[in-house]
Amino acid sequence: FDAAHVYALRQGGAVLLGKTTLPELGSGEPAATRNPFNLDYSPGGSSTGTAAAVGAAMVPVAIGNQGRGSILRPASFCGNVALKPTYGALHSGGMLWRSPSYSVLGIHGGNLTDVWRTAYRIAAIVGGDPGHPGLYGAADLGPGKKPARLIRLDTAGWETAEGPCKDRFEAFVANLQDHGVEILSRHDDHDIETFERALATIPSFQPDLAAWEIKWPALLLRDMGRDQIKDRLVERFEAGESMSLDDYRQSLLALQSVRDCFAALEGKADSFITLSTPTMPPLGSSTGDSVFGDPSSCLEAPAWNIPLFEDRGLPMGVQLLGHKHQDYELAHLGRWMMETFLG
Repeated sequence: FDAAHVYALRQGGAVLLGKTTLPELGSGEPAATRNPFNLDYSPGGSSTGTAAAVGAAMVPVAIGNQGRGSILRPASFCGNVALKPTYGALHSGGMLWRSPSYSVLGIHGGNLTDVWRTAYRIAAIVGGDPGHPGLYGAADLGPGKKPARLIRLDTAGWETAEGPCKDRFEAFVANLQDHGVEILSRHDDHDIETFERALATIPSFQPDLAAWEIKWPALLLRDMGRDQIKDRLVERFEAGESMSLDDYRQSLLALQSVRDCFAALEGKADSFITLSTPTMPPLGSSTGDSVFGDPSSCLEAPAWNIPLFEDRGLPMGVQLLGHKHQDYELAHLGRWMMETFLG
């Protein structure tokens, strides 16, 4: 049977071409897919084929999912607009999640309109996850909206980000200021600094959340057919075996602490800006580092990748991050940025 979003797309008149490649169960060995801008480089993952198919203009939109950075990172590497929606905004029925407490369905596309209309149609037909109000916003996007104030986030990834990524982001921030946009950072506001410190703790507990939440059905799959699953994926499956329920509870407490710090910033700016990935597309098959994708996932927050930069012919995106249910508002900020800085 079709997953909920596939059913919705069929009902909406979409022509479904098929399943693209991805790492085994979204977290195993990298897929064979290559970056459409340069075949020597990776398209990222785990929405590997999704990103490459859109980046190569084979399809106008494609579906992926994100547990950590699996929507935002490949979108950045392949030059796509992409939406990682508010948690629960799009129905996830029929999908196998690595991290059910924060994994989401997401959309890649060649432009903001196609991405938004696809997400809207899914929500209009099948809604969000049970118990969630679904995606907010009208069927069509309006004109771009210039932000009055943005909060710039370093996250845990800034220290290890590559020079070209940092340089282009700093230039982008300066361009925003030249256009009259106020930029706040950790140096301007105590609550932002507190939040930045909280974000830096995510790598210490996020892997444990994922390891515990995938124990079932992962270990069942291992026991049913160990010889059919590659070693790398089995190692990830088995990471949760040594954990106790108390370990998981501690990770949940740490997660809630980050969310509380995030909530304290509501209303202080139109949105947050940061990188979508700390690197340009890597050579070979590595899917890249998820560090800039972790915040939106852990915070249950909407985020868009807006493809604004390039280096040596390879694309790179900026991330717009908002509070829950700001998916629609963020799209209009992204439209203004694309119109202003890309023409």
